[in-house]
Amino acid sequence: MPALTKKILGKNGSLSWGTLNFTHPSLTELELPYFDVTAAQPGPHIAIIAGMHPNEVDAMEAALRLKDYFADALLRGSVSILPVLNIPGLFAHSEFVCPIDDKNINFLSPGDLDGSFSQVLIHQVLHEWARDAAVFIDLHGGDLREEVAKFVMCQLTGDPEFDAHTQALAHRFDADSIVEFAAGQTNNRGRATNELPWLGRHAVMAEGGANGVLDPECIEFHFQGVVNIAWFLGLTADIAPTAKQRRNLVVHNFFKVEAPISARLYLSVAAGEQVAAGQLLGVLKDIFGDRQTELVAPYAGYILMIVNHPIVNQGEWLISLAPLDDNAR
Repeated sequence: MPALTKKILGKNGSLSWGTLNFTHPSLTELELPYFDVTAAQPGPHIAIIAGMHPNEVDAMEAALRLKDYFADALLRGSVSILPVLNIPGLFAHSEFVCPIDDKNINFLSPGDLDGSFSQVLIHQVLHEWARDAAVFIDLHGGDLREEVAKFVMCQLTGDPEFDAHTQALAHRFDADSIVEFAAGQTNNRGRATNELPWLGRHAVMAEGGANGVLDPECIEFHFQGVVNIAWFLGLTADIAPTAKQRRNLVVHNFFKVEAPISARLYLSVAAGEQVAAGQLLGVLKDIFGDRQTELVAPYAGYILMIVNHPIVNQGEWLISLAPLDDNAR
């Protein structure tokens, strides 16, 4: 798949980079930037992607820093990185979707070779580029109108041994919250992190960032989480991670709070807050500034994401709210 390759030797790992091409007819014009780091000693392979949503710059910046880190620190195994998956949308500042087919790649896993551009792309990434990865790590966080808590997602399957390993990988991140999706959940599907476990493959997805702006704390969150996973899998000899500083609150699903009308939104809460059932989340006003209705928490929960732009459309996904009680929904 590499179309162009350059290579240097790091302190321990061999770093190569360039562009990837795919042979599928839908992707013949696509060139994806990539990095590969290979150690002298055999070991597990980690696959890392960022830039599925190309305004989520903290994740992409962390991916760039990770290739330099692994070039020096990798002692065993290999690491592959795609720092900008949605390259067609990068300079268009495309929100959420790939402009080729106007689809959100985030919800198209495990992909479809007979589908549209984005469906084919995620299929090739998951089943060709990352097919032998011990863990697939998907880094996200904070599109142009979003504020996202520092949280991690993983999917449980009901297989105790498999799930314990997935949980151990996800808990390498020092997160505000860890969403361990229950095996029976059906409302959150289509992400790589939700679909790969059903194929017997481990996956973790990290979120953290806001408004397409570089935030050193969020970059470090993504970077250090991946570094910790590599240490956990034995790819590096770095010292054990330091004690966690964040809450690392475990929840088992989240649901959408949607805009009941098109309006001006005045939020009363922020990402990362815990709310009580019935608590005011925000007020919606019309274009004249007159109060029309309220957003109220339908259950006690933890806010993972908010849309923080004041102009919203009816039916728009405004808040991701994780129930604190598994029976809340």
